[in-house]
Amino acid sequence: MLCYFNKSDDETTRILLGKIFERATERGIRDVVLPSTTGETARIALGVVPDELRLVIVTHSVGFRKPDQDEFNNEVRDLYSGTRHSVLTATHLFRGLDGAFYKSSGGIYPPQIFATALRLFGQGTKVAIEISMMAADSGLVSVNDWIVSAGGTGQGIDTAYILKTCHSSDFSTFRFGELIGIRSDLDF
Repeated sequence: MLCYFNKSDDETTRILLGKIFERATERGIRDVVLPSTTGETARIALGVVPDELRLVIVTHSVGFRKPDQDEFNNEVRDLYSGTRHSVLTATHLFRGLDGAFYKSSGGIYPPQIFATALRLFGQGTKVAIEISMMAADSGLVSVNDWIVSAGGTGQGIDTAYILKTCHSSDFSTFRFGELIGIRSDLDF
C-alpha cells in the first residue's frame, strides 16, 4: 500500500524503511539504495535491514558544502566497513562540472533542467533517481535488476521507488516499477 508523508524526519525514515524492506523482500529485490548526508539514515537502516538485503548508501561528495569537508560521520562509515553493504561518496550526478559552470556563470545546463523537472514530483524523487544512477555508474547495482531507491527532503527519507536504474550515459533504459512512499505537502 502506498504511503504518503507530510514531513521528513527520523519517524518518517523508520516507517518508510520498514515499508521498503517489506516490499523488497516480497518482490525478491536484493539492493536498496539510500541517501545519507551525515550518516543518521545509514545508522538507522543498518540497525533494521534484513539479512537478505544489501544497502548502498550514497553520501554527499566531499566539498559539497565546504571545501574538503566530508559531512558523513566516520564512525558510521566504519560500521559499514567489511559488511555486505557499501558506502558511496562521489560527485552527484546533477551537480558535476555542469553544476560548477551554473554556479560560476548562472547559466542553465541540461542536468539542472532535468533535476528541476524531477523536483516537480518532490525533492525525494529527484534524489532517488540521481543516487540510483550514481550507484549504477559506480558498479554497486546492476542496471538489469529491479532495486529500491529512496530520497528525502532535508532530513531522512520520505520517498521510495522500485525501479530499474540506468547508467548516466543511457537514460533511455531507466524504468519505474512501483511507488512505495512519497512526501506530499497537501493537507487533506
